[in-house]
Amino acid sequence: EEKHLLNDFIRVNGKQQLLFRLAAAMLENPDGIISEVLYPVIGEARLRALVEEAKNTGVYQQSVQIRVTASYSYHYRQILPPLLEVLRFRSNNEQYQPLLDALTLIKQYMPRKSAYYPKKLNLPLDDVIPKQWQEWVYQADERGAPHIRRSRYEVCVLQTLGDRLRCKEIWIEGADRYRNPLEDLPADFSAKRQLYYEALKLPLSGREFVKHLKEQMRQMLQTLNDTLPDNEAVEILSKAGGWIKVRPYDRQAEPLNLRYLKGHIKQRWWMTDLLDVLKEVDLRVGFTNSFARLC
Repeated sequence: EEKHLLNDFIRVNGKQQLLFRLAAAMLENPDGIISEVLYPVIGEARLRALVEEAKNTGVYQQSVQIRVTASYSYHYRQILPPLLEVLRFRSNNEQYQPLLDALTLIKQYMPRKSAYYPKKLNLPLDDVIPKQWQEWVYQADERGAPHIRRSRYEVCVLQTLGDRLRCKEIWIEGADRYRNPLEDLPADFSAKRQLYYEALKLPLSGREFVKHLKEQMRQMLQTLNDTLPDNEAVEILSKAGGWIKVRPYDRQAEPLNLRYLKGHIKQRWWMTDLLDVLKEVDLRVGFTNSFARLC
């Protein structure tokens, strides 16, 4: 089945340019016949490939989602009830309350055997289920009536929950990595807010921050535009309407001290690499725990 899907999954490069060419041809020949006006521009085969790509993209994504749901239903779903009993999800933003409500309803209906939620139940969809999956969570029951299938809804909710946890828009009581983001702030942040912002060289106003960021981006793009003709490190590709290719940095010279360290390790443990030594030391003493986390 995977080979069949991959064989059918056609990708057509340069779709934006094709669209421009089609639009130009139609504007120049508004009363023309399709086979005479459009086919000479991009060809019938390429048009068919575009149609097939549009069809198969949805089929492929749905097939992946079905497989994920099947794996979840027959294996991972059994650990969800105890997890929901132990974990307390919270948010500091009312925008994500629908997701918390969805988790509450999932927990409430976990003991039930029905594969579908009651039709009258007001399940959150917007801001919880991605738009492209809102129709997919519905499935016809034995009478042919559409109902939201619990397993499909749960998978979509958990996928959204994972995204929100990574951004700390949703947090977990008593957790470390997924703790309340307010705990990451200094204890006296409210009283010394302006002082901390000044230390970070940031404006207090969010609008001012965005305005400054936009201006920086505009200046950088202008610099790129002005220096592009003479910049040998940057190349504009014809792929997909103009990808920007940047030449990698030249390899830096190895520091002398690092070379000496590798030499001593090689003399003493000739089959051991420096990276292996660092990994072993970290396993024993955990020195990387002292590094600042990036997320």
